[in-house]
Amino acid sequence: MRKESAIIIGETGLTRLTKSHFVLGQRCHKALHLKKHSPELAKESSALELKLSNEGIEVGKFARKIYPEGILIDSKDIEIAFQETERNIAAGALTLFEAAFSFNNVVIRADILTRQTVNSPWNLYEVKATTFKSNDEARKNGFRHDIAIQVWVLQQSGIKLDGVYLMHLNNECIYPNLASLFISKDYCAEITPLLSQIPTELEKLKNVLQTQNVPNTTIGPYCESDCSFKDHCWNHIPKPSVFDIPNCRHRWKHFEEGRIDVHHLSETDFQSSTHLRVLKCYQEDQSFFDKELAQELLEEWKYPLSYFDIEAIAYPIPRYPNSRPYQNLPFQFSCHVQHNQSSELEHHEFLHDENNDPRLAFIIKMLDVIPPSGSIVVYHQTYEISRFKELARDFAEYAEAINALIPRVVDLKKVIMDTVYYPEFLGSYSIKTVAPVLLGEQASYHHLEVSDGIEAMISFQTMLDLDSCNSKKKIRNDLLVYCRQDTLLMVHLHNWLLNRVLQ
Repeated sequence: MRKESAIIIGETGLTRLTKSHFVLGQRCHKALHLKKHSPELAKESSALELKLSNEGIEVGKFARKIYPEGILIDSKDIEIAFQETERNIAAGALTLFEAAFSFNNVVIRADILTRQTVNSPWNLYEVKATTFKSNDEARKNGFRHDIAIQVWVLQQSGIKLDGVYLMHLNNECIYPNLASLFISKDYCAEITPLLSQIPTELEKLKNVLQTQNVPNTTIGPYCESDCSFKDHCWNHIPKPSVFDIPNCRHRWKHFEEGRIDVHHLSETDFQSSTHLRVLKCYQEDQSFFDKELAQELLEEWKYPLSYFDIEAIAYPIPRYPNSRPYQNLPFQFSCHVQHNQSSELEHHEFLHDENNDPRLAFIIKMLDVIPPSGSIVVYHQTYEISRFKELARDFAEYAEAINALIPRVVDLKKVIMDTVYYPEFLGSYSIKTVAPVLLGEQASYHHLEVSDGIEAMISFQTMLDLDSCNSKKKIRNDLLVYCRQDTLLMVHLHNWLLNRVLQ
């Protein structure tokens, strides 16, 4: 699964389009134009984007094992790749990986192209490092255009196709039985309506690339897919705007009506009490705090309080018994325990540092340090409760003890969502947003070497793969500091709420 990053210029001087550029252009002409003419406006690849790219490469390599006789066209020089593809097909190859084709200055590289005999038509497989369940409609539409442009180029190049498939990960596959890791979905019906439109669409995209004028494309729902140019294209949107009202389903309707600034909106535009509260905070530039409700919710918490945070890693290809593709495997926790409101904090932490399944050691340590009674305070309980349920499912001997933790979980995030709003939140209730607003800049994550869950995943795997003791020690310390920050800020946020209740 090769990732194209640059616009290719052919020998004739004409712009060559790759399939990823075609997909990008189908979503947004402006993004495609900026990619060629103003690449410096793109934001740097995030840790998440780099992680997804690496996972795509890993899954693509694994998919090739299904066809051990396959031949990899591995040249990065596209002209050489064309020659190698043509030579191997002429020699009777039955399966090719990354086969390269071009027609009318459109370049594709097919993940898997396979046939039964030298006289049989080919089957095309596009490999995606996602589970189909995880894909929203926008992503599936991208898949349709991705596969359609490949089919079009192959057909124009004289390649007869018998089947066209999207190959994706099966989230029901359980290690060690990886025979069912991939599911192939027939995409013939999905792409057929698109094929006749491709010549017209290609002319549009080539015109976009050849002009120096930036397309006058307004922002839209397609911007909500990851786009490197979003910061540039959205720099005219005021803060706060309709897009900073949490979960506002009609945000694009308001945008199309020209009502973007919060001062252009009114109470009649919303029914949710949360939306009305947020709108009022923005329009009056004031904070909100429901003292009575906060007191009521906090009184439900029972000491000792265990402020608890989990970090987990998800592998696209499962590697440990009873694990599935992209299952979150807990490898670290931080736990601050407070036995009563005036007692000193106790801190416990765990970080797995061996290159094997971290879950059993995690469970044993977790059950040892969390007191047998009292509330377990988390921030966004869906995540922690899901991890508890998965651990109980996969480690039956500990299921009773783990399941007993679930009713004790209380969600600090929900208390804040129900009782607090500051204009500076700008629609986000993430602890990384809320804590600096309520507690001050010292509660920021900016100074940390590891500053979010994706970086924690990457750092953890890097630590396991390193040979240098000093480097491993530094990463280990960075991970401990990051996870400890999460639970310590929960303590401080709880105290902030208590102090406001007492005022």
